[in-house]
Amino acid sequence: MIRALTLFFGLLPAAAAAQAPAQGVDSRGLWSDWRRVNAASLEAEARREGESRRTITAARSLGERVGELVASGDCEGGERMALEAGDFPLVEAVRDFCRTRPRPRS
Repeated sequence: MIRALTLFFGLLPAAAAAQAPAQGVDSRGLWSDWRRVNAASLEAEARREGESRRTITAARSLGERVGELVASGDCEGGERMALEAGDFPLVEAVRDFCRTRPRPRS
């Protein structure tokens, strides 16, 4: 038993050496360049932040225009403008507001 274990552990380093990769193998592709990955991530985040600011500005502008129409009594025009812009939460807000508002008597 001891002889078998000695033989096994004696041959183990030789087997590992036989499996070792050749010295001329290029291993540069196995590692990530984290500086490049981080720079790309920061650039993408900056682009999203810029797009987000433009989107918020556009939404605020649309909300102000629709709000002016609704405040002047033109609920249908405000709803139509919000629908054309595709801002469905704004459409629902206009509908909810106009439902609770008393209608002018003709």
